[in-house]
Amino acid sequence: MRIGITFHTTDEFISGVQYYTLGLINALLRIDAGNEYFVFTNQSRVAQKNLVKAENLRIVNCDRLDNRCKRILWEHFRLGRLAEKMAIDVLHCPAYICPAFGCKVPVVLTVHDSIAIDHRQFCTAANAAYFNLFMPVSVRNADKVVAVSKVTAKSIREHFKIDNGKLKTVRPGVDNIFTYYADKWVLKQAVLKYNLPRKYILFVGNIEPKKNIDTLLKAYKKLKEKGLRHKLVIVGGRSWKSSDLRRKIREDFNQGDIILTGYVDRDMLASIYQMADVFVSVSLCEGFGFCPLEAMACGCCVVACKTGILEEISDDAFYAVEAHDAEMIAEGIFATINNKNLRKRLVLSGLRQARKFDWDRCAEKMLRVYKEVAG
Repeated sequence: MRIGITFHTTDEFISGVQYYTLGLINALLRIDAGNEYFVFTNQSRVAQKNLVKAENLRIVNCDRLDNRCKRILWEHFRLGRLAEKMAIDVLHCPAYICPAFGCKVPVVLTVHDSIAIDHRQFCTAANAAYFNLFMPVSVRNADKVVAVSKVTAKSIREHFKIDNGKLKTVRPGVDNIFTYYADKWVLKQAVLKYNLPRKYILFVGNIEPKKNIDTLLKAYKKLKEKGLRHKLVIVGGRSWKSSDLRRKIREDFNQGDIILTGYVDRDMLASIYQMADVFVSVSLCEGFGFCPLEAMACGCCVVACKTGILEEISDDAFYAVEAHDAEMIAEGIFATINNKNLRKRLVLSGLRQARKFDWDRCAEKMLRVYKEVAG
């Protein structure tokens, strides 16, 4: 088969959906030397940097798509024709949207969540409008729709009323770089590069409203009032409305209490997880949510809300809290830091849960989907 996969990103600072796409492609190339893979991308340099070298991989350069308007027009009016011209047998669009017009090539569509439909307040007005208009069209046009979790699959069925035979749940994996056994030299380099304190609480994710960092700050303030000396390290690129967070930090906390690292290189991230005393995720909504699983894979205790994939894994792998309850979040953080037996149980169970999310297994399932769709 000739399999086409789209990979679009604004810049080199990639996150969730982009990491999903890269993780899947790399796994496919690891397990499958027989099929040909064509990656259609507007950032060929980023794709080349993050994808393994393979004889059956071809990166199709679409670098002229330098703004969102051009990319949207290309995706809906040109992509399908290009795939047909290149004799692609199946086209995988892994980021919610597939061509709305004139695509004769069979299409697999991955949907990560329905946040733009269910929680418009967590999206920019432009994003909410675009996804509300084109997600229903994309789900209808696709030959097979892949959900990244049972939660997402349930939401897709409710919103789009599609046949169960058209919908498939395929969980992504956790990258192999996230491990409990990090190189000591890399640990030291991470400390120096990002000015990490000896003891810290960790958050990782794009700084945006749905991540609920404001409530995390309230919980951290309660912990400071109790005398906890840990710093709070916030790892992630700025997103929309992140300026309010920075203002709140300046006004409510002493200098040095909170460290904003900005975007962190992925090869350093495992070290940052491993050195943290506790990782906290209090997102108001997620389709999947890679970060808690990455933290578990690195042997870090997790305090989190049951959103995304955390609704589907064992409760004993993390300390469950309510998203809007700052007191409960503070109690969870305090308990995981100070209770050695609880820490040991969470670490061991978290490691077991994280191992269940394997990219090669995901790629094998996706290959079966491709073959079914391509006929």
